[in-house]
Amino acid sequence: MASTEVPPLASSNRRILSIWADGLFALGFGIVGGEIFGRTVSYWAAAGGALLLASWCNHVILAVLAGGSIGKQISGLRLIRTSDLGKPALGQAIRRWLWGFFYIVISPVLILSGSDVDHLDIAGLRTIRRADLRRWRSDRFRKRASS
Repeated sequence: MASTEVPPLASSNRRILSIWADGLFALGFGIVGGEIFGRTVSYWAAAGGALLLASWCNHVILAVLAGGSIGKQISGLRLIRTSDLGKPALGQAIRRWLWGFFYIVISPVLILSGSDVDHLDIAGLRTIRRADLRRWRSDRFRKRASS
């Protein structure tokens, strides 16, 4: 399936909403983990570990099982494979999760240099609106039925 046959990318406002929701979720989980396990190990090590665990579960496990993280579910988004519009595979979700950390580090450089690097279809995945996916699938079904 060609990339032109994939529903359009979700708006930046919706994607930013999901990023903030996911970030607050991970940060809250990290603070709670630091408080609970901070007495046995360093507070910051416990908080960092809890934050990474929450991020992993949210961005990898939920992406594979539900098609998106908590933030994506709240904002009506869905993560799809560009090849067949299915849910992400485990390897794709892991690559996208790791790319997110790299992007956090390099984004200031990209902004200051004025670069327009396309980072939105990482690992063969695209963030789209759930409504666009339903509409796209129903249009494709009607085209096949009328043929």
